[in-house]
Amino acid sequence: MSLGREDLIHSLAKSMGMGDAQKAKYTAGKYNADTGSIFSNGHVINKQTIEQSRLYFLNQYRKLASKDDEGAKDLAAIYEVAFEAINMMVESGKPDSPQ
Repeated sequence: MSLGREDLIHSLAKSMGMGDAQKAKYTAGKYNADTGSIFSNGHVINKQTIEQSRLYFLNQYRKLASKDDEGAKDLAAIYEVAFEAINMMVESGKPDSPQ
């Protein structure tokens, strides 16, 4: 997360009355390509859970995208963002990917 974006998040939190407590609690997530894990806010999310999440969002997207309902299609787009974000994170950690 860039410093400017992080500062914006903290200033928004402060304006909502969360102040410095929110800043101390938040830590940016990091993806470790060697282990395939995500480290975020003191939690370790392992490779298996990441893959399960990716498949869940992909399956939900496929179910909803095929429906003839505008609300379902809107929700499908949200699931699409989630599984594409996971794909981008994992792909960016591969050694042969452009940085």
